[in-house]
Amino acid sequence: MVNCILDKEKVHCKGVIMMERPVRKFYDDQLKTLEGMHAKLGFGTAAMLERSFQALKTNDHNGAQTVIESDAEINKLEKEIEYYVMRIIARQQPIGTDLRMILSVFASSSDLERVADHAVSVAKGILRVENLAPFDPVMDDVFAVGELAKNMLGQAIDAFSQHNVERAKEIAAMDDEVDKAFRELVDQILVIMKNQPETVQTGSAINAILHDIERIGDYATNLCERVIYTEDADIVNLND
Repeated sequence: MVNCILDKEKVHCKGVIMMERPVRKFYDDQLKTLEGMHAKLGFGTAAMLERSFQALKTNDHNGAQTVIESDAEINKLEKEIEYYVMRIIARQQPIGTDLRMILSVFASSSDLERVADHAVSVAKGILRVENLAPFDPVMDDVFAVGELAKNMLGQAIDAFSQHNVERAKEIAAMDDEVDKAFRELVDQILVIMKNQPETVQTGSAINAILHDIERIGDYATNLCERVIYTEDADIVNLND
């Protein structure tokens, strides 16, 4: 019978190094692959959101349609991540920080897919807009809050990939500004709609877009919460 000792990354049998630890390397490679898939989903979602807001600024119906059609790729990647997570958990039985990271990728991938859905909703709202002229006094502010939510998402994706807890907390605090602008703009648009009933369809579409923007800020905040959970094992609610 051969007696073997596990020493760090290698197995020793009777004083002779017999083999590297390929299982651990394979597991580490799986984790890196998962993080890469998550980053790809994040960047794809952020790019989709950028195109959607650009179409909003220019009232570009063709651009809006392109955003709608691109959603299928995001959905596909989110499902691939879900399958990959299940496979890692079943085969590797991760614990500690690794498990928290895997669970955070799983949860935040769902959030990113929902952000993509909101990008599609913004694009569909563009197609419903008839005449923006009556809303000219507020549209610059609508674009600005959209830009803020988009920047929140991009920075949250970076904080997640960099495991940066302090940055995640700073980004989450930006959501208060998104929420405040959302409430103020909805009220202003309702006043315009009340005074000019013929603007109801366009005003309703803009308010729906604002709701999408507000939710995108919430999902960016969720992503920040996942960073804290992964690194500190602390479940927090930063949306309060």
